[in-house]
Amino acid sequence: MHDIKGPFIIVCNHVTNLDFLFLSCSFKEYIYYVASEHTFRAGFSSWLLRAVFDPIGRTKASVAASTVMEMGRRLKAGHSIGIFAEGLRCGNGLTDSIKPATAKVFKIFNVPVITYRLHGGYFSHPRWGYTMRKGYMEGEIVNIYKPEDLKKMSVEEFNDAINRDLFEDAYEWNSKRHIAYKGKRLAEGLEFELVACPKCKALNSLRTKGDKFFCSCGLCGRYDEYGMLIGEDLPFDNVRDWDKWEREFIENLPDEDPEKELAFDDDQILNRFDAEHKTELVDRGRLSITSARIKVGNTEIPLSEISLYDIILQGYLLFSTKDGTHYEIHNSDRKFAGFLYYLLIKRYKA
Repeated sequence: MHDIKGPFIIVCNHVTNLDFLFLSCSFKEYIYYVASEHTFRAGFSSWLLRAVFDPIGRTKASVAASTVMEMGRRLKAGHSIGIFAEGLRCGNGLTDSIKPATAKVFKIFNVPVITYRLHGGYFSHPRWGYTMRKGYMEGEIVNIYKPEDLKKMSVEEFNDAINRDLFEDAYEWNSKRHIAYKGKRLAEGLEFELVACPKCKALNSLRTKGDKFFCSCGLCGRYDEYGMLIGEDLPFDNVRDWDKWEREFIENLPDEDPEKELAFDDDQILNRFDAEHKTELVDRGRLSITSARIKVGNTEIPLSEISLYDIILQGYLLFSTKDGTHYEIHNSDRKFAGFLYYLLIKRYKA
């Protein structure tokens, strides 16, 4: 356990829902965490989280000065803060880049910034998965940046340093250790991450059961205890490389008729929520997306009006519009590949 005196900011890569517990067990100093706004709207578990950890709220798919102000207030009071600056849990085994403004915010506070990297978490509980897997996790301090160090660094230099410190390729890491991550239903949920078929090029066509995955075109395989994809004629043997291909494939989709549905999912719920965590039902029905708009039931929102967007776990899509309204699409009883809609918004929003 690290005995480093606060106040400090610790920034860590994000791999499981329990990263904050792992991090808290690694430091003697009590750490207050920045948590996504949706965790404040989960009933009893939200009450328990707030009562025990008193987290700082941050609305996904938005920019909130209130989060920065609350961080400053707690640091000034002598408390330490933990933040998972990617915002989104790892879905493909690669650490995502931090939000561009993060390094600039950290430099404002004039306290040490600790970078901490977790290993093994992706295979323990990938973002797309339904189940935890028994295996191995470890963590390490990568760097401690003192205020005098930060003064010598530009925002761009500090941003690059944080990204280097936090980056992990889970497949590369485990290729040297060969650790098995055993569990049940290992492949179930892969359809929320692998959203384009490399054989037939269809979107939203993959299905899973147990440790197997398959597409109606005949492509099929198995996800094993090492996170590898096993099967005849599979073009990829891991999620990382498949995900890299599908991102490029969707990014290069041709311009489409604005009335042509690119993806759809039945019986989804469109909610509007505010800074006080109050939720209001807007519409319910078929979710669909074209190159021009996203629609739930009878409610249409032009992609051009979306300012920021993000996803949570498997079947949640969040976005903010230019007028400052925050929306969430999900139905916990009928999950959908929010990641697919995320990639399609990214491709056609401009």
